[in-house]
Amino acid sequence: MRAPVAVRFEKLQKLIDRLSDESQKGVTIIVEGNRDRDALRKMNITGRILCLQSSRKNAVEFVEGLEGVEDVIVLTDFDREGVFLAKRLARLLNAQSMRSDLILWRDLRRLARSDIRSIEELPKYYQRLQVENLSNLPAQYWHLREPSRRHAVELS
Repeated sequence: MRAPVAVRFEKLQKLIDRLSDESQKGVTIIVEGNRDRDALRKMNITGRILCLQSSRKNAVEFVEGLEGVEDVIVLTDFDREGVFLAKRLARLLNAQSMRSDLILWRDLRRLARSDIRSIEELPKYYQRLQVENLSNLPAQYWHLREPSRRHAVELS
């Protein structure tokens, strides 16, 4: 049984807030590609986001090239390849004495389940939950239907 939309939306907001906070503290975020990075930027994640595939390096070379990085959040896609890559990156990062965080990735994956398969789908998923959440408000709260600008998502 799935959680109600309001609960899922609140959890997603908290996860994005946590991701934003960690990013602002200087934690590096690793994603698979440019579209994933762009999606996080649409969610107002402003810190350092590195794209594995656009670096044109394999995972080992990519991790070895991360000089001066101590903490990393891994945000790969939720498909089979992304799961494999997330675990591999975590092992490689830990071998280089970097702290890797898969908790946010795991929590996002668990929350979104079959709704999304990649990080690039996150802004649309957020917007969809936001709309569904607002449309379920009782009439006396309809004045609250103005969308929050905290994680404003502009879809093009």
